[in-house]
Amino acid sequence: MSLRRTLVVATILAAIVASIVVGQDSRAATTTRFGSLPFASRPYASHRTPITTTWYCPGIPASDPSVGGSVVIVNPTDVALQGRITLLGSDQNAPITKDVTVPARNNFTFDVAATMTATMVSATVEIDGGEGMVEQRALFPAGDAVASCTTQTSASWYFADGFTVQGSTEQLIITNPYDDTASVDVFFATQSGPREPSAFQGYSIPPHSVKVIAVAQAGLVDEPIIGVKLIASRGRVIVARAEHYTDGHRLGYTLSLGAPAPSEQLFFAEGQKGAGITEQYVIFNPTKEDAMVDVTVLGVTLSPDAVVLEPIPVLAGKVVTFESSTVAGLPDGPHSMVFSTLAAPSIVVERVLTKPAGDKVATTVVMGMTPEYAVSRWYVPIGVDAATQGALVLYNVDAAQATVTVKAIGPGGAVAVPGLETVTLVGSGTLSIDLTDPSVFGRPLVVESTQRVFVERRLPRGHSLLGRSGSWALPECGPCSFSSPPSS
Repeated sequence: MSLRRTLVVATILAAIVASIVVGQDSRAATTTRFGSLPFASRPYASHRTPITTTWYCPGIPASDPSVGGSVVIVNPTDVALQGRITLLGSDQNAPITKDVTVPARNNFTFDVAATMTATMVSATVEIDGGEGMVEQRALFPAGDAVASCTTQTSASWYFADGFTVQGSTEQLIITNPYDDTASVDVFFATQSGPREPSAFQGYSIPPHSVKVIAVAQAGLVDEPIIGVKLIASRGRVIVARAEHYTDGHRLGYTLSLGAPAPSEQLFFAEGQKGAGITEQYVIFNPTKEDAMVDVTVLGVTLSPDAVVLEPIPVLAGKVVTFESSTVAGLPDGPHSMVFSTLAAPSIVVERVLTKPAGDKVATTVVMGMTPEYAVSRWYVPIGVDAATQGALVLYNVDAAQATVTVKAIGPGGAVAVPGLETVTLVGSGTLSIDLTDPSVFGRPLVVESTQRVFVERRLPRGHSLLGRSGSWALPECGPCSFSSPPSS
């Protein structure tokens, strides 16, 4: 039985018992190699030892001193790792390659804006030996955003959420790390119907370059809903999205990778209901067939008067929204969520979480996680630099109670954090973990569980801003059951 169907059955059973479950400078571009990897729907960590592993990062704003960011390479092993980082720019920049060395059980931070200036700069990181992990942090005045890099390019990319209300901006960041020109077609789904702007059909992405599409260029201004489907008719690319929210009950900045394919089931570890909180899920069906989407609240017990949620119809090519505040009997506080279809993989779901932040609000957007990443070990390459309450949010997929251990990677290896050696996580439950011990500051972390879990991060936004920026930790695979690549 598939994990999706197993989890759906477990969810129904749990509902019955009233527990809802569910360097050296070089101006010559290096040639990036394809790896013989299975198709992966999300970034992941692997401790196999290939000759070289290549990581592709979403992109960092680097146009002026007010923005910037860094690429962080983590080495959890007992020996130093050698590698190369290649920067590709959006303003016809020549690629820049630098050699890097990451000491054993340590991390290396590369300041992107100090090396290249462009509207957006993407990084390709090659690690000899393959056991490192790579993430990026984008610095922006409206809030910093952390995102995992990925080891795979794709011919297709999708986003459910897009928002250009009252001056908010959205950018698509398309990176071609290869020697040949790529050609892509970009389609948008809005409230008023589909858009296929001619300027972005057969859109050319030169070799070793980055292209930035401001969604407003396609005439999508004051749009509260913008689904994106990007298909490469030639080549494979990396696609990310940056959104700067300036009004429309959204404030902040997000930057993250898209989904390379629709899915049949998507999980979210963090959910919140409370005064001033808006928790919206944006569901995009980019396929040619209509879909029915089941929504299940996880990790909490609903009140006796709660009703079963009706499936949500999502027509082909359409985007719909769902707000958790509409769930009857949902108590205030944390919960988790899962969205499922019984048909072929057909949905992309993103959570838009807006919370009070002083006299303002802070908005963060997170793509749903697919079920093959329900695993027992997760990494946090970019963690916290100071004491942070509720920095990690876990959801226990299994009905059995789990024991969770959080470790910091340092000179002595991975060492359990004081107070987080044996944390109890109830079956089918949600747990928030504080990171306050100085041993975690500036260190990569490992989250180990005796059951399968999903792990999200809630990191400070920086710049003395209140509120948090959400992102997934990095699952370890090994145990993941990957699907076949989607047909383009």
